[in-house]
Amino acid sequence: MLLSELQKKITKILAEGGIETNSLDARIILREIFNFDEKELILNSDLILSESKISKVQKIITRRLNFEPVSKIFGKRDFYNSTFSISDDVLDPRPETENIVEIANNFILEKGYESFIDLGTGSGCIILSILKENKNLTAVGVDISIDAINIAKKNSKDMNLEKRSSFLVSNWLSSVYNSYDLIISNPPYIPSDEIITLSKTVKNFDPLISLDGGQDGLECYKEIAQDINRVINKNGRVILEIGYNQAHDVIKIFESKEFKLLKIYKDINGLNRILTFESKKT
Repeated sequence: MLLSELQKKITKILAEGGIETNSLDARIILREIFNFDEKELILNSDLILSESKISKVQKIITRRLNFEPVSKIFGKRDFYNSTFSISDDVLDPRPETENIVEIANNFILEKGYESFIDLGTGSGCIILSILKENKNLTAVGVDISIDAINIAKKNSKDMNLEKRSSFLVSNWLSSVYNSYDLIISNPPYIPSDEIITLSKTVKNFDPLISLDGGQDGLECYKEIAQDINRVINKNGRVILEIGYNQAHDVIKIFESKEFKLLKIYKDINGLNRILTFESKKT
């Protein structure tokens, strides 16, 4: 069998199995198995495949047909110009979350911020992407999961950012004692009874602790807001990812803690996705 024939076969099998990203996934699977980039995949379309390689691909297809994401199968995910190690212990980084990095970079440039903290850091994709772009900055990543923290530390080491990043096991701000110019979080925000409605790719392979935002989906925002004034510097800012219908409620939560809404950012689908606030602390 030729590589081009196998690619078509994978695409067809995945499509019939209800995988919407069938063509993309087929290319990713073959690139990973053969260690090709996109260009090499095209140039080697006439490559004759061994039975061992075909068997290896078939095992991957079986896992993907069970709706396991290709990122979890291969243990890595691209995010904001870097590749991050991931596992079943961390949320699979989403493309829309890359906007947090852009917003943070603009704030850092505008305000001359020197430090920030990332709450619910997971794989460390947000904190490390920002540090990579801002060479004079230091930051702390916080997560309640020691397994997630270990993944973030691995990514920090792989990206040579160990000297400017540190990681802390904490339930939100409970074990945080320093103060910061910028506080960032993409917390769990799915209401508990809506978890069952999520796609199998998400509900079966992302950790529940990274998805479940409590009965109303707002529990984590309330916990963060409750203690945030203790750890934010004068004129400090906050960047939060939210569920598409949560802007009004999250704005109320933070305005009640003396924060001023700066802007609501929409995602690629035109849905409210990121809120930014500034502390009124003087």
